[in-house]
Amino acid sequence: DRHPCRIQDVLDKNLAFMAPQIEEKEIIIRREFAEHLPEVMADSVMLYQAFLNLLINAFQALEDHGMITIRIRQEADRIVINFMDDGTGIPEEVVKKIWTPFFTTKDTGTGLGLGIVKNIIEAHDGTITLSNLSPDGGANVEISLPV
Repeated sequence: DRHPCRIQDVLDKNLAFMAPQIEEKEIIIRREFAEHLPEVMADSVMLYQAFLNLLINAFQALEDHGMITIRIRQEADRIVINFMDDGTGIPEEVVKKIWTPFFTTKDTGTGLGLGIVKNIIEAHDGTITLSNLSPDGGANVEISLPV
């Protein structure tokens, strides 16, 4: 159900919903939202779900007092969103399997969350990648959506 929407508005709703957990774990959220970003044609409810899953995963990767940086910028005819945390990073063997359905590193996870996120992003003609920020840790999920 695509309509014109602003990515920053969707993320603001995610962060408002997560406010109690942000406060409880004393997570610092750094917003780096470019100004004058164009709207995208998207199902904002589905994007909300995808972003929520990514934020929950980032929270689980952090100890208390960690930081998550959310960056939104425009590159040509695309909006690029980065979710970066300062956790321990993701082992390379896990990065290779991360999009595989039912693969999980959690005791109670189903292994479907990131697969669903990937499907939502690709249904919006977007791309999603996951990488480590450095050998010392931190993860980066980058989403690119057409304007």
